[in-house]
Amino acid sequence: MLDKVNLLTTGIGSLPDIGEKEALNLIEKTFPTCPHWPQFPTRNEEYFSSQFLQPLVELGMLKREKGNNPRILNHAEDFLERATEFYELYLDNAEGEALGSQFSIPEESARGFYAFLNHLEKKGTNDALFVKGQLVGPLTAGMQVFNEEGDSCFFDNQLRDLIVKTLELDVMWQIRELKKIGLPVIIFLDEGLMHAYGHKEFLSLKAAWIIDSFTSLIDVIKREGAIPGIHACSMADWSVLLKSKPTIINLDVYNYFTSLLSVSDELNSFLEDGGYIAWGIVPVFEACYEETPESLKERLYKYMDRLCSKGVDEKLLFQQMIITPSCGTGLYPPELARRVYQLTAELREEIIKEY
Repeated sequence: MLDKVNLLTTGIGSLPDIGEKEALNLIEKTFPTCPHWPQFPTRNEEYFSSQFLQPLVELGMLKREKGNNPRILNHAEDFLERATEFYELYLDNAEGEALGSQFSIPEESARGFYAFLNHLEKKGTNDALFVKGQLVGPLTAGMQVFNEEGDSCFFDNQLRDLIVKTLELDVMWQIRELKKIGLPVIIFLDEGLMHAYGHKEFLSLKAAWIIDSFTSLIDVIKREGAIPGIHACSMADWSVLLKSKPTIINLDVYNYFTSLLSVSDELNSFLEDGGYIAWGIVPVFEACYEETPESLKERLYKYMDRLCSKGVDEKLLFQQMIITPSCGTGLYPPELARRVYQLTAELREEIIKEY
């Protein structure tokens, strides 16, 4: 599906709280061919555990406390009973055509999602070729949800499995809702903590856990007929993430381009298999005021030249390219977010001029 698109642009997902109406207007104006639903992370109710782990809360397995990381109640007397109930729900839903409402995103936790669906249903899809959704990455979720001892759940096989399987059903529900719009669906798994892999504080973090977790989610996304992408917003070991077979990889190349240089062979295979690189070339901090579409194009082409010098196929790099901001803009001032989105749209036009 992606091979028929000429230079897609989209956003990562998060925006400052400018309200649903303004957010949707901004997205439609700047990313008309691939709009995304807006997340507002400064709203307390839009924390990732509220959006994507609500089934564990409703089963009494996950507890949220203001100011603290959510905790899985693994020492509760009835924990095994509740875990059994969860796996029964998982099997009933993962293997059936119908999906229980308990795996939907609560409306109060993702008003931008529901406003997005309503907006497109009422106004039509216009120039849109795709719609984009997003889900918290399994490593980010597992590292930020603790057990009752205060340890990250990602290091516990059983608790990690609970989180990943919950995310599987969440993404199934999200894809099915987005597909009602009538366009192909792209889903980014937003991974903010990949830099933990290889860090001296997390030496026990195993690559196999990361690969298996991403592969489980990507397999579900593909099975649902959607296009899976991985967004990593910090330094990431792409030799690990590429093993989970995403269709799109998205990274902050403005700051972390060098993370691609060591995986040139893997990138060639990825591109030859139809993979796309979504270049997060538009900075989401004050530098966006200093950059222009021309300066960003020049920077992007220099990065591509460096990859070509390492043996990456130039034709495939250009053919299979998507442009995005370097990260979400949800924690920045509204005027900066508007600048980032507009600059991304202008960069696309600048590149298209040559083709």
